[in-house]
Parts: sequence; structure tokens; C-alpha cells
Amino acid sequence: MSGATQASSTQASFLRTPAEHAGGGPQPPPGRVLELMRRLPGAGAAPPAQLPPEQHDGRSRLGVSALPWALIALAAAVGAVIAGASALVDICVVVLACAGMALGWRFGESGRASLEEEIESATSELKRALSELEIAQAETVQRLSMAVEFRDEDTGAHIERIGRFSVLLAEHIGMDAEFCERLKHAAPLHDVGKVAIPDAILLKPGPLTAEERAIVETHAEEGHRLVRGSSSSILDMAATIALSHQEKWDGTGYPRGLKGEAIPIEGRIVAVADVFDALTSDRVYREAFAVEEAVQMMREQRGRHFDPVLLDAFMEVLGRSGPDARAQLRSDPAALAESTLETFATALERGDAEMAEGAIATAIEDGISPTTLHAEVIGPALRRMDVLSESGDVDSDREHRARAITRRVLATLYRYMTGGTEPTRQRVLLAGVTGDEHTLGLQMVHDQLAAAGFQTIFDTDLSAERLLEMVESRTPDLIVLGATVPAGSESVEMALRDLRNNHPELPIVLGGPAVGGSLPRERGGMTVLERIDESVEAVEDLLASTAPSASV
Repeated sequence: MSGATQASSTQASFLRTPAEHAGGGPQPPPGRVLELMRRLPGAGAAPPAQLPPEQHDGRSRLGVSALPWALIALAAAVGAVIAGASALVDICVVVLACAGMALGWRFGESGRASLEEEIESATSELKRALSELEIAQAETVQRLSMAVEFRDEDTGAHIERIGRFSVLLAEHIGMDAEFCERLKHAAPLHDVGKVAIPDAILLKPGPLTAEERAIVETHAEEGHRLVRGSSSSILDMAATIALSHQEKWDGTGYPRGLKGEAIPIEGRIVAVADVFDALTSDRVYREAFAVEEAVQMMREQRGRHFDPVLLDAFMEVLGRSGPDARAQLRSDPAALAESTLETFATALERGDAEMAEGAIATAIEDGISPTTLHAEVIGPALRRMDVLSESGDVDSDREHRARAITRRVLATLYRYMTGGTEPTRQRVLLAGVTGDEHTLGLQMVHDQLAAAGFQTIFDTDLSAERLLEMVESRTPDLIVLGATVPAGSESVEMALRDLRNNHPELPIVLGGPAVGGSLPRERGGMTVLERIDESVEAVEDLLASTAPSASV
């Protein structure tokens, strides 16, 4: 793929990366948000036709705030007339009253504007806190799901598939948006009660005895007991699902032998999705069944294990989306990366942390390397957010949330990349310059170098003096210097000058639009990093070229 033009405002554009894919615009608000908006008092009422809303509002406030002072001026004038004062006194009183009115109105307007700013600031902070709380709640549920699932699954992909298929089925039968949103987070907790099952039984490779089977079946009641009684609507639904997803349409399921529509709808939905995924996934005691075989087995249980209407609807969902919508993409790495980019970028625009982490986890499972994810998914998605922010299509709160989500994704990906890696190679200092807040691209370069075994030192917001102190105290073998904002260029030049004067032998890699865009590829022992996925190669080549020749 060809390199894309470097962006000017994010460290995720640290390098020139493959060509941008056309990204979807801002997503419409979820159905529940639209419904809440419709319920607001006066929603849908148009402003007076003669004035734009802003102008009408401003003139109304002006009239209201000036009215008391006008009445005072009028009263003063009337009082002067009644008192029999001369015309000159009357005029002076009126002038003084008008002046007082103007001065009072000015101070009142100033105070009002200040108060409005304070209210707006407080409202913005409250909105940010509430959205972060909402994200934290969903992430807590997801991580609890993963903690349970990792006990008997090789990856957490099972919980992502259960949530996805459950929501697809719920949407297909016409459940409302709020129900589907809660189901997406609650469905993965269907087996939360497994935390009470001993590993010796849960991970047993052979068939279970009757006693062991009875112990496993307690997970439904245990799961319900664990999450019931919460004030969270997500956990409340999760408790219902945990208790009912093992019930059967004909009443032969457990734990309570519920029958037909006495089984909650969310439990019936998850039962279908769970069985399909279980049949088509490898287990410690058997290999996965082929999709066609699994479908046939489920059809045989129509009206017995499964709600017949839901099963028929699920078969329609499979026909429309396929049992694995990504199967064809796996044979085309470029298409797979593009699909992941679209999902991840959409997740950032929506502020959906679970969707973002799920996209990255699924991509890893599909064989996309973390380095490719850095260059072709995470970096371009952040640049899209920059474009939307500059155009005013996303506000600062959503931009802040997108970066917070990305940091968490990178932290998880870093643990995956560096698992079992021993840092035995040269020391590399990765430094961000003063005033540059967008250091996610530099973070990705750090993670790639750490995964390659380099001893890494990572620090940001460094002045030229502080950078020089770090070089002298930590004695790195190479520096990666990054900046994304144009204002950082001057800081970079100062840092380079000091480094060259004091450590002329130290190799330096330059990255980011603010330091790399206007510089030649190589300049006196410096290398400009052009692609984020070439970080390790660039560092290795520069270290090799500056290494002293071996004596013969």
C-alpha cells in the first residue's frame, strides 16, 4: 500500500501509513438517545419564524435584563415631575437614571455571561464524568465475562460471538434498541456461575459422571446469585440470562424446568446463540462440528430445546450474515485490515470501548499482527478522529474518550506482544517533546521495540534540558524523538542541537509530522521514520550502521 499524507495533529500519524480508507461519518444517536430527546419538554417546537434561534434568544435576554432599569429611570423622571422640579433638574435626573440603567445592565450582562460560562463548564465536566462512568460500567461487565471465559476457552472470542449473535437475533425479531444494547453487554455473562465450578470438572477432557454433571448444572443458579440485586440494568438482565439460558422450550431444562414462554425472552435468545457457538467451537473434550452439522442438530431440537420461532429467525440471521462473517476476509489480509479499521474507527466515534477491544481481539484471532494493527488500523482510526474533530463533527469529550479507549487497547495489545519477551538488546530512549499531548504513535513505536527485545525507556513532555539529562543519566544507545504538533518543531530543533553538541555519536530516529515531514530521509546520523510498522527495522539498521567496525 502507498503511504498516506502525514497528519498534523496526532501522534498516531507518527509516520506515513498506508492509504486512508474512506471512513463513515459520525454515527446517528442510538435509538434510546433519540427516544429520550423526543421526551424532552418542548422537543420539536420551532423557534419564531422572524428570528433565528440564537438572535431571538439574545434579544429576549436583552429585553428582560434591561426592563428593571428602564422602569427605575421612568420612576425617577415621574418623581421629579411630581416634585415640581425644574426642567433642567428633570433632564439631569433622566440622564443619570439612564446612565445608571446602562451601567447596571452592563454589569448584569457581564455577570450573566460569567455565570453561563461556569454552568457550561460544569455541565461539560458532568457529561464527561457520566460518559466515562457508562464506559467503565460496560467495561467492568466485559472484563468479568472474560475472566470467567478464560477458564475454559483459549481466547475471549466466544463471549464476543455470543454477544454479537444474540444482538443480531434480537434485532431480527424486532426488539427495541435499548433492549439490544443491554443484551450486548449482558449476554457474555451467561456462564458467570462457572467461577464456582472446580477446574478439575470444568476442564475435564473426558465425559462427566452424573455427579460431575450435577455440579456443572449448578452454574445457572450460582450465576444468578452472583449478579442479582444490582442497580445496573445490564447486571439485572445478566442475572436473568444466567438463570434461564439452560432452560428448554419443552420444560426439560434446568435449573427450574421452565417451559415455553415462561422462559424469559433474553434467556431463550442467548440459549440459541450459545448452543450454536458451542457446537461450532473446539472443546477440551471434542473438536468443533461443521456448521452444516451443527445447524442440522439444532433443527432437530426445534420446539424441544429451542423456541421454534427464535430458531427459525436465527437460521435467517445465519443465512444473511453467515456463521462467521469474517471467514472470507481471512483469505484477503488487506480486506481483513480494512474491515477491522472500519469497526475500530466506528467504535472510537461512538465511544464504544467494548466494540473497539472486540475488534482488536478478533483481528488478532484472525491472524493480523500487532504491528499491522498499529499501522493500518489504530493509527488511521485516530487520524479520522482528528479530521472529525477539526471539522467540528465530534466534540472534545468524544475525542478525549476515543484517546482513552485507544490507550486501554494499546495497553492490552502491549501485554500480548511482550509476553515472554526478555529485554536483552540495546537501550532505546523514546522521547516526546514539550507541549505534545498526542503521544499514542510514539507509544506504538515503543511497544514494537519492546516486543523485539530492546530495553526501552519511554518519556514525554520533555524539554531540551530534561532530555539531555536523561541521555546522560540513562545512557541510551539510540533515541527515537517524536512530535506531532507543529508547535513542537522548535522544541525538537532545540533538542537536536543540544544532543548534537553534547553527544554527536548518538544515533537518532525522527518520527511524526512535526519532525519528519520537512526533513530529508537521512541527515547526519538521523533517520526519518516513514512508516510505523518499520520501527524495528529502522532502529536495527541505524544501530548496525553506527556500530564500530570489528577489529581484524
